[in-house]
This record gives sequence, structure tokens and C-alpha cells, in this order.
Amino acid sequence: MEGYSLQFRHIELQGALMALLGGTFEESANSILFRNALNYTGAADMGVADIASYNQAMQYVTVSDHVPREALVEAIERCSLAHALYEVMAEGNTYTDVVALVSSNGSFDDLKRGQVNENTTWCVRARHYGKISGSVKEKRYGAHARSMSLEREVLQALKPIMLQFGGKVDLEQPGCKIYAFDGLESTSPKVLARQIASGRRVSGIAPNTRICVTNTPLCPIASFSLCNVAGVRPGHTILDPYAGSCAIFLAAAMIAPTCRTVGIEISHNGLVNRDDIRKDFSSRQLVEPLALLQGDSTDEGLRATARAVIGDEPFDLIITDPPYGIRESNNYNEMAPIDELLQSIQRDRAAGKRLLKKGGRLVCFIPVQEEETLEDAMPTPAQLEQAGLRCEVVREQPLNDKLRRWLVSFQCVA
Repeated sequence: MEGYSLQFRHIELQGALMALLGGTFEESANSILFRNALNYTGAADMGVADIASYNQAMQYVTVSDHVPREALVEAIERCSLAHALYEVMAEGNTYTDVVALVSSNGSFDDLKRGQVNENTTWCVRARHYGKISGSVKEKRYGAHARSMSLEREVLQALKPIMLQFGGKVDLEQPGCKIYAFDGLESTSPKVLARQIASGRRVSGIAPNTRICVTNTPLCPIASFSLCNVAGVRPGHTILDPYAGSCAIFLAAAMIAPTCRTVGIEISHNGLVNRDDIRKDFSSRQLVEPLALLQGDSTDEGLRATARAVIGDEPFDLIITDPPYGIRESNNYNEMAPIDELLQSIQRDRAAGKRLLKKGGRLVCFIPVQEEETLEDAMPTPAQLEQAGLRCEVVREQPLNDKLRRWLVSFQCVA
């Protein structure tokens, strides 16, 4: 997805696995390895960065033995930056060889008549990402990767197996998608795979589909990335101290419908209408936030009210996208929003009324201007220690020539 780095895709999936399997983010990151599946060398009209992005668009995923297949599938299904997950069924020098292998290993036996998925609809698609074996045709990429001639070759080779399928062909919304890939970085030139999961489609909560309209809404991909890196799970309590139009809560409600959310937003209803926010949830049949409080999150009494909403307990997670320079330009406060937030966490912790549960996470974006470094914008080690936090994930996203932001996850360790 243009504008979102490869690192975001990796940490979103790692966070999703952490939510499903437990443990730390580091353990989750160590449980999954990525390797580029493409090795395109480039065309005259493609720059180095574009070639790198293209080659990273498809990757092999290898997970540790302790990660169940079902967990990987579920993790993909909650990620906004993963398009699909494919399971390699067989590889070979020709598709005739590949079909012989799937015939012997039973990869598609469940689709045969009398088997568990005999009524499942299906289709076959072929993609090539480099020079087709035995051909001098130029390399292809992007939207042009589909090859009708290759598809006909694959269909002919698969015919003996397909004749045994019980279900019908469905080219629009099949229950099983079978893919033939040519040109991948593989031990053999021909790969037959089965799509086993699709990533989360997030256009349903895009800003232009919402009732609550604001000037700078957070896009749904960013919202999902924040929630997955935070490891949102069912039943989690989540605070957003700079809630805006509650894009983060929309994503959280889609990922874990039973999570409980509380938002604080300084803007009045004329700028951020809370009734419209609730309609954005109810119209999508999503669980609404428990409370949408109007005021300044640096106010101790307002934070106490937020805690009271969830039974006077600390929050499992704080997930937020702080304002970018708005307060500074209005002379609202000399402190950056992230510094304000850490100070609030530190003060509540010192008073014996934690805002964030020990073991919980604060996940947010930190903007960095052209003249700044990340070190300039990040909280100091002393600030983190006082707030009882430890930085565990840092990833960059360029926004334009003068501004970039970093997705950062802090764990509460004290």
C-alpha cells in the first residue's frame, strides 16, 4: 500500500499474532520470518525505490512450530496491510509435475465429491512476475501480472483434478481460490498455491464514508496498524486521550467487538460532533464507545472520570494519534502532546491511580519535522522511567518532504 512502509506491514502482523498467542512483542517478532518472493530487476521507468517496493509486495512467510496455522490465518484476517495469505501446495518444473504432486499429497481432496468441502465454489487464477519459463516475453508486474495464456496452460494441466470437484466454478466470489505463480523466487519455476486467508478490507470506515466529518481524520489503515501493534484483544479497555472522530475505536471495534473504549477530545461538538461519532458506530453495527468525554486529557479530574467509566481500573491500552503541532501553534501548551501524555501517566502512577495497567501498552504516532531527528521528538529515557514505560517498537512512515511520523509502542513495565 503506497505511503505505508514494509515495516508497518510486518509489525502489524507481529502485533496481531501477539494478541492471539500472548507473550511479548519481541517473542512474536522472533516467531515469524519474511523473505521476498519476487526478484524483479526493473524497467526503464521504475526507480530503485519502486523496484524495492515491488519486490517486497509478495513475501514468503515462515513461522515457528509453536504458531498454529489457525492463528496465522486469524492474524492475517485482522491486518489492513496484508492482502492475502497463500499456502504453497506444490512446486515443480512444469505444471504437469505440479499436478502430479498435488494428486499424491491430497492438497485439494477436500473439494472432491463426498468430501467435507464438496459444495465449495472455486476458481483458478495464474500470475507471472518475470519471464515465463521457456519464453522471451518481457517481465511483467503490477496490475498486468495476470496471464491468460498461462491460465489456459494451468487449467489444462489441472483438468483431471478439477473434474473430481463437487462444487461449481465461481469467478466472482469463490470459496476456494487456486493460484498458479510463475516467476517467484522459488526452488522450482512453477508454484501452485491455495489462498487461505484475506486481509481486512477497511474502506468501510474511510473518512469519506463517515457521518462525523473533521479536518484531519486518521485513515483506516493507520488506525488498524496502531490497534494491531497494540495487540487489541476481546475485552480490552482502551483509552484515546486525543480521540478526534474516533477512527482508532472504529478499527478496534472491528478487530475485537467486545473491547471497551473511552475517548477524550478537547474540541467541542461544533468541531467534533459526538452524536455523529456514535452514529458512525451504530450504522455499522459496531459497539459504541462507553464514553466520549469533552475536555483536556491533561486534567487530572477528567482522567479520573475516564477511569471511573471502566470501574476505576487502569486501562489495558492507550492508543492515540496526538495532534501535530496544533497546540504549539495556538500557544496552548509548551509541551508536545506525547510529553503531556507521559507526564499524565507518571502523575497518576505516583498518586496510586494508574492510567495504564502494568503490562499494558501505549501505542501512538510521533511526528518528526524536517529539522528534527527522532531523538528530538521522542521522550527522554528519564521521562520513560518516570512513567514506568519501555520502548519496544519504533517504525518510520514518511508523510511528505518535510514531515514524517514514527509508529511507537511503549510497554508499561513498572
